[in-house]
Amino acid sequence: MKIQSVLALILACNFLSFNAYAQPKEIGWQDLVPLGWPDRDPLDGRDISSLNDDDPEAVRLYALLRNYLDNAPVVRSLHDQYVTIPGFAVPLNFHPDSREIRQFLLVPFYGACIHVPPPASNQIILVDAGYVSGEIPQQKDVPIEVTGRLIVEHAESDLAVSSYRINATRIVPYH
Repeated sequence: MKIQSVLALILACNFLSFNAYAQPKEIGWQDLVPLGWPDRDPLDGRDISSLNDDDPEAVRLYALLRNYLDNAPVVRSLHDQYVTIPGFAVPLNFHPDSREIRQFLLVPFYGACIHVPPPASNQIILVDAGYVSGEIPQQKDVPIEVTGRLIVEHAESDLAVSSYRINATRIVPYH
């Protein structure tokens, strides 16, 4: 029985050390979207450009569009993959002592979720930066590269809905 326990421990250590040094899979934002999506026009071709924001029809159509985008399909084969992806940070939570970003939304373009409505949920990644050593780049208009384990997980924040989460192990400026 002791031999089996020792062998199991050795195998577990080898697996963990292999994972720790494994190269992350480089992915882009298009990789987070299943082939064939978007599969339809949620507004059925209606032109909403002439509607005022407070028009009841505009409010109804915007709700339809948000529902479609907030429930976008995901690529399940990416679940639990060790990946790296570039993007822009939209801060959510800060470390109370240093004001260092601890949690943020990673989005494909600058200004998403702040200056324009949020993109589809499959184009937003909730990033937990709590385990990253070193300083996380603070400039919101500078792209960063996030590396970590990608999890398929639906989450809602005050700013947007995300379909993915990364437990970040590395965050650096993107070049």
